[in-house]
Amino acid sequence: MSKKFGIGIIGCGEISASHYRAYQAIAEDCEIVALSDAVEAAAKRRAHEFGVETVYTDYHDLLADKRVDVVAICTPHYLHAPMTIAAAHAGKHVLVEKPMCMNVGEVQEMVYAAKKNGVRLTMSSEQVNPRHRWIKERVLPEIGDIEFTFLVDFYYRNIAYYEKARWRGTWSREGGGIFVNQAIYTWDTWQWLMGGVDTAYGYWSNLLHPNIEVEDIGYGLVRFRNGHHGKFFATSICEEPPGTVWMRIAGSQGEIFAVLPWLYTIDFALHDKSREEELRDDLEQHLAGLRGPGLQNWNDTHDRRVLLQMVDIIQAVREDRDVTVSPESCGESMKILNGIHWSGWNHRAAFQQWAYTNFELPPPSKPGALPTVDDARTQNWRGGKLVETLVNLVKDPEPTLAAPFLGR
Repeated sequence: MSKKFGIGIIGCGEISASHYRAYQAIAEDCEIVALSDAVEAAAKRRAHEFGVETVYTDYHDLLADKRVDVVAICTPHYLHAPMTIAAAHAGKHVLVEKPMCMNVGEVQEMVYAAKKNGVRLTMSSEQVNPRHRWIKERVLPEIGDIEFTFLVDFYYRNIAYYEKARWRGTWSREGGGIFVNQAIYTWDTWQWLMGGVDTAYGYWSNLLHPNIEVEDIGYGLVRFRNGHHGKFFATSICEEPPGTVWMRIAGSQGEIFAVLPWLYTIDFALHDKSREEELRDDLEQHLAGLRGPGLQNWNDTHDRRVLLQMVDIIQAVREDRDVTVSPESCGESMKILNGIHWSGWNHRAAFQQWAYTNFELPPPSKPGALPTVDDARTQNWRGGKLVETLVNLVKDPEPTLAAPFLGR
């Protein structure tokens, strides 16, 4: 019988519950043997829920536990890199939650530590989605020469979202706002489909979240390693307008697109409808024929992705191979994050002033106060002309990025 892998979870917040549910589905291959959280009460509460006896308040003690083979890192973003590197030096394999870390330099250090110590490292990613993998392999070559691609993200977050976890909304601990905590999910899938990132730049500001330091709206341009370019928009100030297309990769013979958030489901259309029908039949047969933990009756939950990636880590160790979702690929979206943050830093005030001056934002609930996202929700404000203008900018296929607030 194959060895059962011991898992240690570092960070006992909300996302740790997804890991617990995922690992229960592969109990023959692994078991949670230890938990760690700096807040002892949080660790003990999860230990009671998960049926785990061993709790640590110092994650170094968990890393020293010889029963732990794989570490799941479920902590605030600023801890991802140091914890991953420490785990690698302790000889532990690592599944780290998104974002992989805070910057490209940390990605390189994490990858180096994993390779130096001979451990597997990967990040929670939609790249394991079997539908996505099939579409990339079989459909992407069928859409012909890629002409343009865009991505838009709407993930409304109210004032209370940031108040209940004060590490959020800070540069030092979250590392950004809408970009690093929500849009990073779709950036990961997008860049993977497009073959990786060369450079990125863009603009951002904070319009309706006066209680945080970081961005709640922004847009940019990415140049991919394959020579193509694409544009993106992301905001947490409002819900998406009706009829939103979240992603489109347009080719000379068809397209790959998404009409639902998070890119959990992507679809395609070809000019040659008979070929499209053949591919749809092949895809349906492929998905129906998948066997193994997490592969039957696929559903779009975080639990399922965590399950598949832990299965992959275990199999990679047993088979002495690399993980399917490489740490290098996981780190590509950090190039987008760092590129847009750095390029937009000196223009955030101009962006904000342009938005406040030229567009109708939701009126504040209190006289003299700044408008907030809570005002937007109360008034069912969906971005109005401001969002319409910015989305139109990123749907422009020209290889340049307009910035109407500059040079004024």
